[in-house]
Amino acid sequence: MAQLKKKGFALSGSLKSNGVTFYTKKGKIIVRSATSEQPLRRTRGQFVTRQRIAHTTALWKRLREPAKPLFTQCVNIYGRFSSLMCKLPVVFLSKGELANGASLLIPGMPLSDGILPDIIYRLDEVDGEPALLTNVKMKHPLGSNPTASDMVSVLCGKGATLKKGDVLRLYSLHQTVEYMIPKVYVQMEELVLENSRQASGFPGIDLQCVDGCLALTGSCFADDTMGWGLVHVRDERCSSQTVVTRCNMYEQYTTEEAFDRAAKSYGGLTDSGMITPDIE
Repeated sequence: MAQLKKKGFALSGSLKSNGVTFYTKKGKIIVRSATSEQPLRRTRGQFVTRQRIAHTTALWKRLREPAKPLFTQCVNIYGRFSSLMCKLPVVFLSKGELANGASLLIPGMPLSDGILPDIIYRLDEVDGEPALLTNVKMKHPLGSNPTASDMVSVLCGKGATLKKGDVLRLYSLHQTVEYMIPKVYVQMEELVLENSRQASGFPGIDLQCVDGCLALTGSCFADDTMGWGLVHVRDERCSSQTVVTRCNMYEQYTTEEAFDRAAKSYGGLTDSGMITPDIE
């Protein structure tokens, strides 16, 4: 670092030119290198962490598209989403794939986080028809072509899980492949439990009572490229829910071969920088 005496002009802040920084300190002009001497490091551990962060960010962008995600017990909602994603497998995607918005549908992906009791659900069948079975209690079965008022009378009040004014958010996630790049798309529909003469429900899905609990039925639940989640919303609170899916495309991106392919697209790994003892 060099020091120059200031004569005839004033220099404030800093200037960078040809890798050199100039700035004024205590009446003197300080000159030093503006470039870092740190070597590029990409150890296995660093690469795995960067891949996890990159894919988490890609999924977060998709989850935000239909509506603001509900993570109500924290200030940094993306931070909470990232923390929950750390419990899931890491997928390895190439530099080009990530640059083009690649994302993968993973079972257990968080959709919401709150203090209301979780809704338990699973993919199954009802009388041979594909269904999403839940533990949301109903007072009695719904009739055909139910109105919003019918929904309130069946799903709300004594003996039921929900209350009037509550909302059910149904998330549907679709795994696609576009020009050899895997991408997840997210949609969300809301069932608002308020009295109305208009029909209510989720488009293309029937609501049934199975063993006293709500079941969503429809051919869409047989699609192995889809994932589902049902979130209970009450005022500013929500339940904590994750994705259920039969889609297993993500598994081929968790292998050692996938890791090697992804690392190669970034130029390969670098040494850890640690001394390795010779062992005979």
